[in-house]
Amino acid sequence: MKKNKLEKGQQKLVKWLRIIIVLCIAIVVVELAYIGLKFYSNNKNIVYTDTLNSFDKIDDGYIVVGNSDFKNSEFNSYQEEYNKAKFTKYDENFNVQFESAYTKGYQSYFNDVVEYKDGYIAVGGAQYDKQQVEDNATDGLIVLYDKNGKQVKTKSVQIAGDTTFNKVLVVDDGFIVIGQSILQNMVIGSDPDGGALIIKYDFNLKEVARANYGGSKSATFNDALIDGDYIYLVGKDATRYGMFAKYTLSLEKVYVKSYEYTDTIGFSSIVKVDDDIFVGGSKTINIDAKDEDKVTEALLLKYDADGNVLDEVVFSKNNAARFNKIVSDGDDIIAIGHTYKKDEDKSTETYNYLVYSGIIAKYNTDLTEVETKVEKGSGNNYFSDILVVDDGYLVGGATSSRELGSNNKDYKTYFLKYNKNFKKEWYE
Repeated sequence: MKKNKLEKGQQKLVKWLRIIIVLCIAIVVVELAYIGLKFYSNNKNIVYTDTLNSFDKIDDGYIVVGNSDFKNSEFNSYQEEYNKAKFTKYDENFNVQFESAYTKGYQSYFNDVVEYKDGYIAVGGAQYDKQQVEDNATDGLIVLYDKNGKQVKTKSVQIAGDTTFNKVLVVDDGFIVIGQSILQNMVIGSDPDGGALIIKYDFNLKEVARANYGGSKSATFNDALIDGDYIYLVGKDATRYGMFAKYTLSLEKVYVKSYEYTDTIGFSSIVKVDDDIFVGGSKTINIDAKDEDKVTEALLLKYDADGNVLDEVVFSKNNAARFNKIVSDGDDIIAIGHTYKKDEDKSTETYNYLVYSGIIAKYNTDLTEVETKVEKGSGNNYFSDILVVDDGYLVGGATSSRELGSNNKDYKTYFLKYNKNFKKEWYE
């Protein structure tokens, strides 16, 4: 009799565990929908992927990182099943000078790239075995390149099970790399060394110092800037809790401030103008709603150096939006990102097909809105990064729209030039 009761209890336990697992998977799917571009080609609707996650201007052109299957590449072989991290250099007329693929392992991607004295450094994540592919987990990836795009040194980093790097900064004696290391999906527990990461390396990628903050299930640093003897960082320290932090350059914590409530990415970009610090991301305005009913709006905040919020403004022309990157242009803040909506016809019971439109907005430093523009198309337009140029703004991202040179299905890297009044002048 006791055995039968135990079996019934076990059956109930299994039933509840299944429900919990389904809910957890649903939450993961919702969060991954925000991330969007890293592994696009695994979607059966996409047959070619070439993305831009970050780019920068150098003396003789532009350096770009993202991920690709290289189907239309003149420099690398087609990767039929998995996307690989991509590092490309363009000249000033946007002709490709070289394109380097990180081909080791399965999936990989780069999130950021900068030039340093001996070449370039790119950071991101990579999957090296089938278990990582199944768990959607990565090792943090760092690659040093020479000036000709040849890989000089690579480094993979794993701490809590799923590690990725989002940003790299060059300092006098090396590099500061930020990101996160969290537990793999469905793993119960915690790791005292996990969460949001800051790691300092010398120029040979030997670790000099390390700091971490927050829970090993969600905390991350997405962007950072150095101001004098301090580094200011933004990200999230829990699900839908934005994070604004200040550390010394020796990686000692000064403070960490939380903001309620953001989307599942948190704060994604930071810039300093005079004594004020501006932060971009997205804000959830109905936190008590079900995940599928939550409303997010693109968010811009102003902080002081002590971590106090001075003001904020939201881009509320669409109830599903975020700012991915912000830059300063004199006394103006330029923010780019995207709005998105569900395509009911293309969505299924197991997959929400999201349609993205790029957004660009200009604000004064008092957060008064000056100008906004939504870049719609017959496909998806995803704005990832922006540079201020002499006569306007250069936006980089990925598009599937015919209006920006794709075919309404495949994703391609593009550059889009706006003048100071947000009139589109050209795209490549």
